[in-house]
This record gives sequence, C-alpha cells and structure tokens, in this order.
Amino acid sequence: MTETATTPPNRMAKRRQRTRQQLLDATQKLILEQGYEDTSAEAVAELADLGRSTFYNHFDNKQDAVLAMLTQHYRDYGDIAYVPLEETLDRAQSVARSTLRVFTDMARDPLTRKLVDRPRFLARAIAESQKEFIVRDFTEGVMQGRFKFALSTESLATVLTWSYVGMLITAINQDSIDETSLDWVRFLLFNLGIPQDEIEGLVSAARQD
Repeated sequence: MTETATTPPNRMAKRRQRTRQQLLDATQKLILEQGYEDTSAEAVAELADLGRSTFYNHFDNKQDAVLAMLTQHYRDYGDIAYVPLEETLDRAQSVARSTLRVFTDMARDPLTRKLVDRPRFLARAIAESQKEFIVRDFTEGVMQGRFKFALSTESLATVLTWSYVGMLITAINQDSIDETSLDWVRFLLFNLGIPQDEIEGLVSAARQD
C-alpha cells in the first residue's frame, strides 16, 4: 500500500518512524557482525528489506546512519541511569553514581568496542546522547550550590566530552574498565568544583550502589 494525500499524517509519521527504526536495527546488526568498514548503505537497506532509495530518504550516508544508531543506543544508558531531582538531595552524589554506571556500560558495550578506533564518532554520539541529562544534572547541581565551574559551560562540555572518550578508549584498550571508570568519576567531580576532600567519599558511595 502506498502513502497518498489521504493517509492521516500521524499514520505516515508512524510508518516513517518504523522504517527508520528498521534501518537503525540493521545498521547495528551489521556493525556488530562486520565492523564499520565492511558496512555499507546498500547492505543496511538489504538487511532491512528496504530499497536503497529508502535508506537515502532517511540518512545522507552510512556515517549518518551509524551516528544516529549509536546516539539512540547510548541515550538508553542515560535514561536508565538518570536520577530525577526529587529522588536526590545531593546532585553530586547522584551524578557520581549515574556517570559511573554509564561509563561502565559504554566501555563494556560491543558497539563501543567495534568503534573504538573512531574517537570522533564516539565523541559526537556521546555528546548528543547525553546532552539532555548533563544539562539537567549540571543546572540542578548549580541550583543546589554543589557545582561551581571554573570554565565556561561550552568549554567545560568540550573538555569533558574529549576526556570521557579518551578514558573510554583507555579502559577498553588496557582492559581497565573498573579502575578507569572510577578515575573518570573523580575527574568529573573535580571539574564540577567538588572539594577534593569530598570526592573519595562520593566515589566510594557510587561504587556501593
């Protein structure tokens, strides 16, 4: 059945979203099975049982599809780990806990490992997928008087994103996920202005959750 001018807009939108998800699922499967270099737009379309033109109706190229897939995948980690403000009296404590979990999950993720040699890709997906959670956490931490930034928000975001990717790659390449994930939490809390004498207590509490 083809879409016509009489097809309800919400039905068209749902159909388009289903098609996009088919392509994202196929992209993920191919990356896991074949790696980035051996994945192509044509292979994604074929696995999704869709035409090549359909792929290009949704994505500009393979890179676009992989980035969309990885961003969606990483956003799920943020959703699971995020702690609503009403559930915490100390944003520093909840940030330590949630970021430890997200870092560990990403480092163990087979998709991250397949793309570990593409730091720019990882950086873009991480920044985009975690932006919503970071903005809320940091804003609420400032409101609570817990976070004090030495850098501008934009500069801090850049520093944290690339530091995160670097430590993620280190954790994977050196098989040091547990150790490096704790170092990441320490580094993050320090850059959020948490006093040095509080950091180890927050890290210890995060490990126990």
